[in-house]
Amino acid sequence: MPSCRDCGAYTKYNNGLCRTCYYGGNFKAGKVYIGEVKFPSGKKAIYTGQTKRSVYERVGEHYNNQNHNNTKTYTGRGTSFKLLGSIFSNNRFKAERTIKSLSRGNKIKIAWKGARNYKKR
Repeated sequence: MPSCRDCGAYTKYNNGLCRTCYYGGNFKAGKVYIGEVKFPSGKKAIYTGQTKRSVYERVGEHYNNQNHNNTKTYTGRGTSFKLLGSIFSNNRFKAERTIKSLSRGNKIKIAWKGARNYKKR
């Protein structure tokens, strides 16, 4: 049975490397964050996004978009953006799709749970 040169896991492709070692780790892992956007009309909306980088680095980009007048991004059209919380996921793309399909109340519950876990560390 062929095994990976680096970790010894079963492999049958990539010149003797398993998928994890070939791609350099879990390339889908990252954070899913939930925020609240306020618009000039007074409407509030829940925004869900994902990133492999630091959540604060990504949220900083949302803040910078609000300072530009000609922005076409969803969060940039708002007057303020507030981060509610974030969670870690091994497949951030699937987690983002799942959270986006939830109701507003369930999104806020997930965000609060992520924020509480962060404060405990």
